[in-house]
Amino acid sequence: MRARVDSVLADLRIQRAFRFISEHKSEIAADQIRLTEIPAPPFQEAERARAFSKELGILELHPTTDSVGNVFAAYEAAARNPVIIDAHLDTVFPASTALDLRRKGQILFLPGISDNGSGIVAVLWALRAAKEAGLRFGRPVIVVGSVGEEGEGNLRGVRYLFNAPPWGGRECEFIALDGGGLHRITHQGLGSRRFQIVMRGPGGHSWADFGRPNPIQALATAIHTFSMAGPAKRSGSSFNFGIVRGGISVNAIPAQASMEVDLRSIVAGNLDELEHQLSRTVSAAARASGVEFQIERTGERPLGVTPSTSALVEAAVETTRRFGVEPQLEVGSTDANIPMSMGIPAIALGGGGASGSVHTLDEWFDPSGRDLGIQRLVALIAVRAGLE
Repeated sequence: MRARVDSVLADLRIQRAFRFISEHKSEIAADQIRLTEIPAPPFQEAERARAFSKELGILELHPTTDSVGNVFAAYEAAARNPVIIDAHLDTVFPASTALDLRRKGQILFLPGISDNGSGIVAVLWALRAAKEAGLRFGRPVIVVGSVGEEGEGNLRGVRYLFNAPPWGGRECEFIALDGGGLHRITHQGLGSRRFQIVMRGPGGHSWADFGRPNPIQALATAIHTFSMAGPAKRSGSSFNFGIVRGGISVNAIPAQASMEVDLRSIVAGNLDELEHQLSRTVSAAARASGVEFQIERTGERPLGVTPSTSALVEAAVETTRRFGVEPQLEVGSTDANIPMSMGIPAIALGGGGASGSVHTLDEWFDPSGRDLGIQRLVALIAVRAGLE
């Protein structure tokens, strides 16, 4: 693998692509801002998908959009056993979020500027540099702008993609560009299950009907009991009560209350145990409070792993080291979870630079070293697809 990486990096066309990326830092930043300023919550990615498709069209890659909204294009021609380069188009933020850019020196503050503005622009400029340098690959290279990676999207874009792969057959290697950074190589998919729990009671007046079953109190009991339980604190697992809703007035006993719960683990058995514990706890809290309840699973991300000894991971590790960075093999929840769960070699990488406060209104991105992330991507594609 080291010899293959060295051979790619010594290629004059690769060096030309690297120079092209380094010479266009301001244009890359402008594209990242422009694309991030297009709202794209799950199920509402169409406008950003059109912008992404337009950029691919400028590169003469002939993009198409499938029935769920994924944008799909081949670098030269689609064929079996391709290298897939994916960047999810959606963000975690609702459409009403104010997308107002702020700057502090060179640092950019904008919801979604890293996740996944950084990944989207890294893919586009890696392809642009490859075209500019005249790179041709031995294996097919296919780029995907996927929908539905975040939250309620439940990885719907990549699920659809692998349900009936447009390149024919499931054999491929999959590289997701997700967020910023250069150290991270996510080769293990963190499994998750998400639930909505609804409690219902008769409701009533806070004084006249005091003592009637209260769905909010039942939810509170369930949250406390589950949080204190042993299985919920198992190593390699996590849980979060992310949204709680209910009630119409401070002086009215609510007739209904709900909460949304996220369970995560790197071990399938632990996820099963967490789910069973949640179900038992909610049932007991509802029974003790005298309310009715309903549990609905609203999403699931399968877990999986691409072994560190796989050719894809070894190539990512060796390529990253050539940029003076010691890579870190990590666990994460990304589009790569789907192919990993199917035994398909898959990883997720950052697009370079640095970022923080992701999934908050103060999300930021520092473009320092971002060119290295895009150069790393070009080199990795060449290592896995081969140069002609």
